[in-house]
Amino acid sequence: MTQVYTPNAGDGLKRLEERQVWDVKYAEYLAQLDKQKPVLATGDYNVAHKEIDLANPASNRRSPGFTDEEREGFTNLLAKGFTDTFRHIHGDVPERYTWWAQRSKNFKNQQHRLENRLLAHK
Repeated sequence: MTQVYTPNAGDGLKRLEERQVWDVKYAEYLAQLDKQKPVLATGDYNVAHKEIDLANPASNRRSPGFTDEEREGFTNLLAKGFTDTFRHIHGDVPERYTWWAQRSKNFKNQQHRLENRLLAHK
């Protein structure tokens, strides 16, 4: 079992390039670990992978946690043999979030599902 806090892209996406490097290296690490033993990878991935994973996808385009680059990084991680256990069990059930903008006046518009439990499959 692993636990991770994935760095976010930062305000103004100033750390997006570093985030992309992280995504590649973390996916490679988990794939290598999976060759040695079964892997359950948990944590805050700081990405709403699909539109259903946040309250307002249209207004969040190019926002940290919902850039095409971050979403692609998560897709690539899943392609290495991992399953998003929440979506596997519950399918496309809407409005299931793990993060709310604490400083937002209208927090209902700023909800995301960022935490995940990924299970390696053989």
